[in-house]
Amino acid sequence: MKLNSILSISLLLAITLFSCDSNQWEVATEKIVLKQNYSRFDLDIKNLVNEGTSQEDWELLIEKYPNFFPLYIEGVMGFGRVVGPLTLTVFNQYLSNDDILEVLNYTEKSYPEGSLKPEFTDLGNAFKRYHYYFPERIVPNVVTMTAAFNYATAADDQVLAIGLDMYLGGDFEIYPKIGIPKYKFQNFDRSYIVPDAMKAWLLTEFESPGSQDLLEQMVYYGKVAFLLEAFLPSHEKHLFFNYSPDDLAWCEDNEGPIWFHFIDLELLFSKENHQIRKYMGDAPFVAGFPEGSPGRVGQWVGYQLVKSFMENNQDVGLKDLMEIQDANRILRMSNYKPQR
Repeated sequence: MKLNSILSISLLLAITLFSCDSNQWEVATEKIVLKQNYSRFDLDIKNLVNEGTSQEDWELLIEKYPNFFPLYIEGVMGFGRVVGPLTLTVFNQYLSNDDILEVLNYTEKSYPEGSLKPEFTDLGNAFKRYHYYFPERIVPNVVTMTAAFNYATAADDQVLAIGLDMYLGGDFEIYPKIGIPKYKFQNFDRSYIVPDAMKAWLLTEFESPGSQDLLEQMVYYGKVAFLLEAFLPSHEKHLFFNYSPDDLAWCEDNEGPIWFHFIDLELLFSKENHQIRKYMGDAPFVAGFPEGSPGRVGQWVGYQLVKSFMENNQDVGLKDLMEIQDANRILRMSNYKPQR
């Protein structure tokens, strides 16, 4: 009898610990079927390098990538209109450039055919969770590209593109040569591909309203980070903020001082652009904070607010969260009170 009691208590404890660690937003992804394609445009154009792109090749690319190809040619690369008389010539000049060829070769070496299956699987499951909670919204096709370091991601209404040349590793020798700041190099690791891609789609689908104060921007990016955590439960949290593990640890260790910095200086309702850029924008550090501070610290604070709000308002679902436009309401109802 005593043994049975001990076993029962152990079982209850195990269930409790599992529940604490599990993702409350998890869904049975294996039961969800999506019509979603994953394509390697970067490999397709690599195959055109030696002989050049003929008019027939051009038409085939338009047919294979009806949504992506115009986005790539006209928006991402700025080569001109897809139907323009000189655009094919410009495209071939681009592919014949030695520097571009080097990038295409290195990208193919880093990500050969079939090598992105883990990323595509993770993204597919993330979009299944996304579809479950937002069934009325479009699920995009996913295409990989190289974009001469112009974009890590790009999206329109139907397609999400991933620039693999922005994920060639922090030691890729071309990054410093083209003037990319050293503090950004950590974000060029392969581990950031899936979170960056999912974040890009969420930022496209849930656009922020204009004329925001700092709190509104914090909450907006906090919502996006909260969705990323729900849709990518197996990914490390630091990836959602483009942080390193040390960056995230610094924020967690300094949560109180960070929060009271905003409170004591009365920054939450500031609409000053320089203040918003300082705390929300990409930067190697935040001036006025102790050594070791990462940039975008306002986005992390926004996530803390949203997380606290959701923990204290269990009846609010993910769709409800994204429909709340009053950032002040989330602040009030979050009961967010870190220790000074």
